[in-house]
Amino acid sequence: MGMANTNTTLQDSWSAFNNPSGISNQTKTTSIFSARNQYSVAAFTSIGAGLIVPLKIGAAAIAAFRFGDDLFHQQYLSLTYGNQFGIGRLGIRVNYFETFIEGFGNTTKITIDFGGIATLSEDLLIGAYLRNLGGTQLSDFEDERLPTILNVGLSYRTGDKLILNLDLEKDLEFDPRVKLGFEYQAFTKFAFRSGINTAPFNNFFGLGFDSWRVMIDYAVSVDYVLGLTHQLSLTYNLFD
Repeated sequence: MGMANTNTTLQDSWSAFNNPSGISNQTKTTSIFSARNQYSVAAFTSIGAGLIVPLKIGAAAIAAFRFGDDLFHQQYLSLTYGNQFGIGRLGIRVNYFETFIEGFGNTTKITIDFGGIATLSEDLLIGAYLRNLGGTQLSDFEDERLPTILNVGLSYRTGDKLILNLDLEKDLEFDPRVKLGFEYQAFTKFAFRSGINTAPFNNFFGLGFDSWRVMIDYAVSVDYVLGLTHQLSLTYNLFD
């Protein structure tokens, strides 16, 4: 989040929630956990956790996510698989998705996400992924559907120091959103991040600490109308 959610070309454990092809190069069994609160409202709290396991061919992940409270919540359990083919990586994710509304009960659906990343050169990557392939219907009432969102991204890297990302996000029901984000590895174990989004306009800032087994990341998003969103994430390498 510190990089303004420009995650389309990122290749790490958190690809279990983002572009599924990004887990394809993971070589360590890794656990991840994240908590986020929007605008200091308890009902707008999200929690996510997952486990990434390298395989003989590619890598796989299992992850769970929940947003909301006892009156309204959405949650899902997902299975992700990614693999590398030459300069390209492909990944697919299957989600068991539940929506609950007090007084109306719950609805469960299966959704599919698909994505890819290509390495054009040592410095340049391009990627894309689609959430909810096929536009799964949530309710017969007014043909309500879960969001179908396309992300396309370009990333420029200068060695291990700097990452510059440009993403374009298009929800089929809304105007496209442009995202700009960067990460600067100022010291061996510390990274500084920032970025902006349009439609609506938001600022993002973040810090990351990376040790031998543990990575800790903090990010904050500034919405000048609604307030602040805070996120804290933990990544732990279980085995080398």
